[in-house]
Amino acid sequence: ESAREAESGDVSLSGRSDSMPLNALTPVVNRLQEAFAPLGIPPVDLPQIAVVGSQSSGKSSVLEALVGYDFLPRGTGICTRRPLILQLINENVDQDWAEFSHSPKKLYSFEEVKKEIELETAKVAGAGKAVSAEPIILRVHSKTAVDLTLVDLPGLTKVPVGDQPQDIANQIRKMVLEVIERPNCIILAVSAANQDIANSDGLQLARLVDPNGERTVGVLTKLDIMDAGTDARDVLEGRTYPLRHGYIGVVNRSQRDIDQGKSMMASMASEKKFFETHPAYSRVAHEQGSGFLSKRLNSLLEGHIRQVLPDISKKAKAMLREASEELTKYGDGGAQTSREQRAHVVSAIQGFCEDYKEAVLGVSRNLDDSRLYGSGCIREIFTSVFPDEVRQIDAKSELTDDDIHIVRRNAVGVKADLFVPNAAFETLVKRLIRKLEDPAGHCVRKVSEQLKVLLRDVVKTSPQVCRFDELKKRVWAECMRLLTEKTFQAAEFVQGIINMQVAYINTENPNFEKIRAGVYKLSMQAHQSTVSAREANDRESASQERRAAENKARPRGVKQGTFEVCVKGEWKQYFVKVVDKSMQLYSGKSDTSPLRTIPLEGCAVSDPESGNEVEIRSVTEKGWIRSKSESTRLRFKSAEEAATWSNIFRLMADSDVGIHGSSWSSASDSPEKRLSDRRSSMGMSAAASMGVHGSPSRRAAQSLSLTEREVLEAKVLRQLLEHYFRIVQASVIDSVPKAIMLTLVNSLQNNVYTHLMGSIYLHDDEALAALTRESEEVVRRRMEVIKLNLALRKAIAVMRDL
Repeated sequence: ESAREAESGDVSLSGRSDSMPLNALTPVVNRLQEAFAPLGIPPVDLPQIAVVGSQSSGKSSVLEALVGYDFLPRGTGICTRRPLILQLINENVDQDWAEFSHSPKKLYSFEEVKKEIELETAKVAGAGKAVSAEPIILRVHSKTAVDLTLVDLPGLTKVPVGDQPQDIANQIRKMVLEVIERPNCIILAVSAANQDIANSDGLQLARLVDPNGERTVGVLTKLDIMDAGTDARDVLEGRTYPLRHGYIGVVNRSQRDIDQGKSMMASMASEKKFFETHPAYSRVAHEQGSGFLSKRLNSLLEGHIRQVLPDISKKAKAMLREASEELTKYGDGGAQTSREQRAHVVSAIQGFCEDYKEAVLGVSRNLDDSRLYGSGCIREIFTSVFPDEVRQIDAKSELTDDDIHIVRRNAVGVKADLFVPNAAFETLVKRLIRKLEDPAGHCVRKVSEQLKVLLRDVVKTSPQVCRFDELKKRVWAECMRLLTEKTFQAAEFVQGIINMQVAYINTENPNFEKIRAGVYKLSMQAHQSTVSAREANDRESASQERRAAENKARPRGVKQGTFEVCVKGEWKQYFVKVVDKSMQLYSGKSDTSPLRTIPLEGCAVSDPESGNEVEIRSVTEKGWIRSKSESTRLRFKSAEEAATWSNIFRLMADSDVGIHGSSWSSASDSPEKRLSDRRSSMGMSAAASMGVHGSPSRRAAQSLSLTEREVLEAKVLRQLLEHYFRIVQASVIDSVPKAIMLTLVNSLQNNVYTHLMGSIYLHDDEALAALTRESEEVVRRRMEVIKLNLALRKAIAVMRDL
């Protein structure tokens, strides 16, 4: 209600502030300062003038000159230990008087004012030399003073004295900075003229918050006690350290003048005479002195107030709304009866669930806008992170050629296959689909982690839950239990999606059907082309080999001759002819019928051993275990002749392997030895093609001799696998986020209220009392909000009166 009243008052303020006289605005700020005084530092940036300087700069004397009375505590060390808000009010009164905001008593003696300041300082800051940021507000009603508001801050110091804390310098510095860093604060930096201006503590601190000197006014004191022959004219004219509002010199009463009771009127007359008669300052005397300083500050302050007062009204109105909402959430204190405690718990749970719902929907005011958060991060997981992980599983890299060949041959078995076996396709595609389990599980865990972050932040920021420490801990524990349960359910559901894809390989899928038909058609065309090309190549190769063999078998006219031949161990001279892949032995050249015919086809021919002998071994009877063979040896006249006939025999036998390189045993080996060698060879071949447990090893698979048809079918199988797996990937990318939203995100949101209400015992009075016990922080914060609420109501009432 106060906020609504402030809105109507704000229009009046913005409409009249420009037309109000200057001396009517300063009292408004004075009243705002009084309204915010209980808070220490005002929550809104009020226009004010802060007096800053070191303890020895003459700061107190400047203030007393502006007021016209001696009213500030004096002594050695630090004198101003609490900020003093000095409000000068120009009124037509019979006698000047003063009053404090904490007391309605009018004080006509400024000695009493000094004692009251000392008393109030000791009451808050102690009797020693400690400081406090809580201000004292003093109003002075005078017919000679100008409307002005000043904040006298403790003097800057560097070394603690007496019982002051060791960090007193840092405490004062922090207190001063908190006041002067506000943009609406005009800084009155007091410096002693008899010291180097570069070492001025007041100007150094002002430069930190106002580096360009836009809102700083320089005041030079002690001009009358500078060394003979020196002056501060360069500083006053802004040539040493320029400020936008310049410098004003003043001459204050000395300690001797104070001890002798020199009046303020007499002091100001002496000051005026000093500037008018001094050769360095006479030209600028009209812009120097305490009187000019007070008028200049009044003009600056009034103009600043006129500029910022409408914004102050709007800000105070907004702060009142926020404070009222926060106070409503904190309530009016702890519950006393079981009924009130139960109502508090139910209300806190309802408020928490509403806050969590807003956070999930992305409309919470407590969202972290500096990064992806909550529902925004979950959406990023669904649309980017999870699909990328799924697409990284590539059928090309996951299945090697050896994998496809081995699975295909295992699927065919001992039966002849007509085309790509379906069992091999299903085995391999199921192996690929199982690899999607990891990305799907990661997606569930990542979404669960984001929901955990949301729950944690809502528990921390939900005011109704944060009021009670035990209730906060209980809500957090139950939310984690429910989140774990829902995460497990979501993981099972997502695993079911993968199992579903594995359970039924739908090769009738319309998208896959089109691809399959196209792949088969192209593969058949490629197969026919390959077969035709292979047949043509085979015919050409056979023709070339036949012509080459015929040419090679034609031994330059030598196909007969007379040689010594050893038959059945007896050497005898025969006439030898090679006819139709057989060797015929004649007793003489004139004989027409051969004595013996030895077939050369399939026999083994040796290289000449002794240089001019060749041995021919032919099999006369074949068997599985035993074979009968016959050996014939020929002796030639020279090694060259022996080599020529050896080549002829070898061509007739269609074999280029001699005895020393052949796989059969020598003639001296027994049949048992040959059988043992054959069995050993068979065993070694079988062992080489089997793994440890009898399955084909990877090395054996790599050395598989593949037909052109097998290579083509493996290529077709790979293409079908890749296409079908892409269809499954698209389905999983679409289905898994939907499943997680259903079983985890939405289910958690819909069931959190029911779960909390069912798990927290609302019928146990002792448990309710423990759950609704407020923390000290909540009690403290409630009192702060109450004070802020009252101060803002007063401030808005002041501005509404305008």
